[in-house]
Order: sequence, then C-alpha cells, then structure tokens
Amino acid sequence: MNHTPFGYRIENGKAVIDKEAAEQIKTLFQSYLSGDSLATAAKKAGIKAFHSGIGRILRNPRYLGDEFYPPIIDQDTFNTAEAERIMRAERLG
Repeated sequence: MNHTPFGYRIENGKAVIDKEAAEQIKTLFQSYLSGDSLATAAKKAGIKAFHSGIGRILRNPRYLGDEFYPPIIDQDTFNTAEAERIMRAERLG
C-alpha cells in the first residue's frame, strides 16, 4: 500500500482533499515560484519537512489529479514549478 500524499486523506476508501493541507500545498507552489528557496517556501506554507521531502511534493504528479486523487494543483502551475526546479538545479551545476 502506498503512502497517502500530504494534502489528502482517505475517507470510505476514497482519497479526498484535506482543505487545510491543500492550501498549504498551493502556498508552497506559489512561494517557490515567486523565488523562495524550498525551505523558505515550506516555512511560509507551514509545512514541516526536510528539503528532500519538499522537493518530492513539488514533483509529485498526484497533485494534478488521477483516477484516485482529486487535483490540488493545475497543470500549468505544476509544469512551471518543474521548469523552475530544473533551472535552479542547472544553475547550481
């Protein structure tokens, strides 16, 4: 069994959006796209996780929605965050 991603909870065997956590996810993406570091974006969003955990949230396609998980982030936001992540990684070498 897979781990339920942050922002969701399981009710009656179905994934539903945890409204408070989903807002934190949206804030994380917005902060990261505004230029904040992973740590700063997570702090602004109120998410306590390590650097790698925050990076996994930003790369998790489940936030787009699939047959089990309802969408939290739109495709454009997700793609823009991924492009930003790649650009920052390349800049660091």
